[in-house]
Amino acid sequence: MSRLTRRQMMAAGAATGAFLAVPRALSHEVEGPGTWTARADMPFPVQEIYPAPFWKASAAGKTLKPTPFNIIVNAGGLAPGEPYNVTSETVWFDPAANAWGYGTPLPVPRHHLMLVNNNGYLYGIGGFARDAGGGWRMRADCWRLGDINGAWTPMRPMPHPQAEAVCQSLGGFIHVVGGRAPSGSRNRDWSDHIDTDEHWVYDAASDRWRDLAPLPTPRNSTAGVVLNGVLYVIGGRTVSDGNTAAVEVYDPLSDRWEKARPMPKAQGGLAAAALNGKIYVFGGEFFGPGGGGVYADAWEYDPRADRWRAVAAMPRPRHGLGAVAVGDAIYVIGGAAKAGGAETSTAVDAFSMTP
Repeated sequence: MSRLTRRQMMAAGAATGAFLAVPRALSHEVEGPGTWTARADMPFPVQEIYPAPFWKASAAGKTLKPTPFNIIVNAGGLAPGEPYNVTSETVWFDPAANAWGYGTPLPVPRHHLMLVNNNGYLYGIGGFARDAGGGWRMRADCWRLGDINGAWTPMRPMPHPQAEAVCQSLGGFIHVVGGRAPSGSRNRDWSDHIDTDEHWVYDAASDRWRDLAPLPTPRNSTAGVVLNGVLYVIGGRTVSDGNTAAVEVYDPLSDRWEKARPMPKAQGGLAAAALNGKIYVFGGEFFGPGGGGVYADAWEYDPRADRWRAVAAMPRPRHGLGAVAVGDAIYVIGGAAKAGGAETSTAVDAFSMTP
């Protein structure tokens, strides 16, 4: 999103750091366990995002005591435009107030920027930037943010560009797993990329990256969740063969992967989060005759039983969305209502399990 567009928004009342006017939330039940509640729309429509939990102030830096996350942050993404408009904006959502505000913009616009909270800082890793020829060039950049209104600080980049990967904090380290990588010197289009099994870990204390056990099933556009000390890589798609239902689990203590029960349906471009000891997976897209579509499916995975079940379907199906757990709900944010770049959304829906 251009700086001009943001100034126009601010003139309409969306001032930096201030809450935005919001509609009343609407709740409704959908067939299956779980409840969906519409929450305040994002300040502008955006897709291909990886939002993460954070603090309105850098509380983790002020105390050693555990501090619950109280906001959800998104930085970058694709906004409507011709063909697409990549944004540098950083926005945050306060679930308690049901309101949005602006934080410090990224140093440069990015989409598919992977956000992750690690040891009290918010990191933005990788993503795509428009090159001089009009294509999308995958990047290896890494930035760090200590306060929502602070400055993004450059950190050591990834060893080479890697995007549409899983990016999660596990044991105080940042893991980047799978995704796409350039297949050669050209790095602009989908056809220039291959699925990668590479698994990198970042140590913020030494500002260094190193490689770990590779992902057994190379794929991109996956969802990732850390639960009970292990990392789950869920679903996704491949450059050549479309969506997959594969689920794989990584144990950092043994540097080992093993397979878990696949998803009931192959879905790529999806999002996931953990809540009350279970993993919940939402949405995604498929391509085919007529252009494909998006999934309304929502699934619950029980790690102890290695079992999936359907839960209440998404009232507003989307792909390229984010899912972040704060408190007793998962907030499903942004995305697009049609496969590809069409009908980019401002939607925010909170999912909770019915007592």
